[in-house]
Amino acid sequence: MSISPIPSYMMSMYVPSSAAAQKQEEIDYEYQLIMQELAMYGITPSGDKDTDKMKLETAQRMEEMLKSQSEMTTRQSIPFDDIMNTLNLTVTGDLDEDYDTTIDKLDYEIYMAYTDEEREYYEALKDQVEEEYNSSKQNRISYSGAAQLSAVNRYMMLGI
Repeated sequence: MSISPIPSYMMSMYVPSSAAAQKQEEIDYEYQLIMQELAMYGITPSGDKDTDKMKLETAQRMEEMLKSQSEMTTRQSIPFDDIMNTLNLTVTGDLDEDYDTTIDKLDYEIYMAYTDEEREYYEALKDQVEEEYNSSKQNRISYSGAAQLSAVNRYMMLGI
């Protein structure tokens, strides 16, 4: 057994100084990663790390914004959710599914009504749900196209 003048935990910290080691230190791996990610977005690097980093962050924010808008259109607000809550129904966020569930429940309540007033109440609710559903369908069609066009315009204004 020999005793070394350099403790073993320091042996792993010893790095020889050479031209090759210096060259490795000069490579900016963060900037290389930024350039690769810019290429994935189809953005040409400017050659300046700070500018390219800002371009990448902007592109990532735009992508997140577009994803959130896409999620919002798939999980939309239900205009008759207050009626669903009154009927003790769970809102799923799917307009068509929630509409069908609500209409089924209202049809059942109309059928089971004891008095004419109760029947008229549920029929009025059903008319309201149908009106709000049809109105929402029209708005959703026009909104989704406008939202996508708006997002593309913002994306293009940023020069990305």
